[in-house]
Amino acid sequence: MKTIHDVVVVGAGPAGLALAYDLRDLDIDVQVLEADGDIGGRTRSVQLAGAPVNTGAMFIYRGTRAEMLAKKLGQETAPFHPATYGVHIDGVTSVAGSTPEIVERLPLPTESKTALVDFMEGLACEYRDNVSDGTITDKAAGLAKETVADRLDGLPGPARSIIETAVRGGAVGDAAQLSAKYALRYLASYIAHERDSRLYPVNGMQALPRALAANVGAGTAIRTGIRVGNIRELDGLLEVSAASDDGQEVLLARHVVMAVPAPLVAGICQDVPLWKREALRAAETPGSTTLTIAANVEGLPKFADWSFVSTVGKKFDAIINPQPGVLPADGIVRFTCYGNSAGFIPGIESDDQLIREWIEDFMDVAPQLRGRIVDAAAATWEHCFSVLSPKRNAALPDLQRSVGNIHFAGDYTSETAGSHGAYQEAQRVADTLREALAQRTAKPATAGSPASDW
Repeated sequence: MKTIHDVVVVGAGPAGLALAYDLRDLDIDVQVLEADGDIGGRTRSVQLAGAPVNTGAMFIYRGTRAEMLAKKLGQETAPFHPATYGVHIDGVTSVAGSTPEIVERLPLPTESKTALVDFMEGLACEYRDNVSDGTITDKAAGLAKETVADRLDGLPGPARSIIETAVRGGAVGDAAQLSAKYALRYLASYIAHERDSRLYPVNGMQALPRALAANVGAGTAIRTGIRVGNIRELDGLLEVSAASDDGQEVLLARHVVMAVPAPLVAGICQDVPLWKREALRAAETPGSTTLTIAANVEGLPKFADWSFVSTVGKKFDAIINPQPGVLPADGIVRFTCYGNSAGFIPGIESDDQLIREWIEDFMDVAPQLRGRIVDAAAATWEHCFSVLSPKRNAALPDLQRSVGNIHFAGDYTSETAGSHGAYQEAQRVADTLREALAQRTAKPATAGSPASDW
């Protein structure tokens, strides 16, 4: 007779692992199934020149559940204290502490320079008006209905390209998708040199999911290399069909939680109703590629002061140094180049030629670092983070809504998206499951009772 699991979680990223952690005090059977060979999803960290660097998610945001979990699980963090902003366009890189100084050095017509300064300083003012202690306030709610592109009409071409590139570098998605509300976090905060919103996990973003996995309940099993192909209702339970190198298997569950990127959900839960499919389509989750670079900056301390540099016309859209102002003892600064416009590039991780091409683009932006590259590594994601668009914001109630005993948790069901949103969504779904499991304990369901509203 098959074991009936209380909860099967599909996906061992931040949402799936935080959910298992949140249920740790219950005497229940939880199975977490991950298709990849490792846990953590898009928080993946790698060792580069002897230190961890992040290849996907970069920061833990203050005031979020991610910060609370990091503190509870003893994760060391350092504040992100930017003092500069930068732009690279047409062979010129300008990094400085003030917007007028940055723009003055750029090879732009006077009209474009004036418009760009006005736009960037206007963004910084809007940021300060809508943010308190690094957190977006309710005052910004109305901005969720418009996109950054709505603000760009009339901005001269070169100036517009700089802003559009910065949007792609700071967020997954473009100016026509990203809401003006979350442009405050992923664009304006860098221009405003926000010092109170971001924390850098010293041991890498993946350290927190690993800590969660190490502290789940005794009844929880986390299994990697297990790809779930289909979920269907069967006699009041949910049948989960999965495959691994060891062959096919079927699990029976009372509840299933889908903690995978939105584009994968409908292919696994093939019988979900039309309203759910339409909501999932609104949760656009494009691909992305990153290159992390370790460079020796001894004698060139200005590169340690870089924080965010948007890069027009390069294979990547932005360079982020998550510890600006810090010159490590070994003299090596580790940069992450975010290629959100590049999308998913399968095989780049082992493609030396492609990696060299990306490094050459980095050298164009920072020519003084030629010959100083110590190490580099590429990563690519078919489905990166969900875009914070007005369309997805409108679909959130349906994205979060359960379909019978199938529940949905991830950055795609979160108002804020990203790994911080995924951690929060885990708590929401954990609360739903606590209530449902308590009801089952109080009044056991009869065999064959309906498990869903499919």
